[in-house]
This record gives sequence, structure tokens and C-alpha cells, in this order.
Amino acid sequence: MCNIFNDQKKFMRACDQTVGENNPDQFKLHLKLIEEEYNELLLAVNQQDHVEILDALVDILAVTVGAINSMGADGEGAWKEVVRSNFSKIDHETGKVRKREDGKIMKTISYSPPELQPFLHGSMK
Repeated sequence: MCNIFNDQKKFMRACDQTVGENNPDQFKLHLKLIEEEYNELLLAVNQQDHVEILDALVDILAVTVGAINSMGADGEGAWKEVVRSNFSKIDHETGKVRKREDGKIMKTISYSPPELQPFLHGSMK
């Protein structure tokens, strides 16, 4: 079974990158890579190249997880917490979310924001 968090850690170790500790220089590298991939995405969208759009989106996921690993945070735990929070936006009666006219999802009375502090480690707290 694929786990993007574990897969990216394995890849980063193969690249001689640190995982699970704050590495500011490595973090900056991943921010630069996120920007590069975003620019590639914009180009692919403008060219309507669906293969390149998908490639850029998946690469953005990979380098974003790399940035999370580079700051020493627990990305998988943070992901699960954000998903928990997002699911609290679902109306218990209808099983659906409420949306504004522009499509933005509205928070319900049972909404609970994500608590991400526990997923930061070391000097990032």
C-alpha cells in the first residue's frame, strides 16, 4: 500500500537528506522546488497538457511532503488531523457540506479546527 509520507522519507534518505529533524537549508530547497513545480503547473495549464498538469500536481505533493519532513514535523499525523477537522464540516443531518455561492465550504456548528501543534517537533514548536 502506498503511503506518500513513508515513500518520501525513503526517497529523501536515498538523496542523503535528513528526515524527522529541522533542517532549515533543506527546507528552503523544498520551498524553491514547490515554487518551480507550481510554475510548471501554470505552464501546463496554459498549454492544456493534462499529462504535465498531473505530473506537476504529483510533484507538488512530493516536494511539499519533503518540506514537511525537512522541518521535522509529523506530516502523516498532521494530515489525519486536518482530515478530521474537514470532516467536522459535514452536516450530520444531510451528510453534505454547506457552501457559499462561490463554492467555499462553510463551517458547521460542530466544526472543530485542526490542532497541529502536537505534530511539530523540536525547535519548530
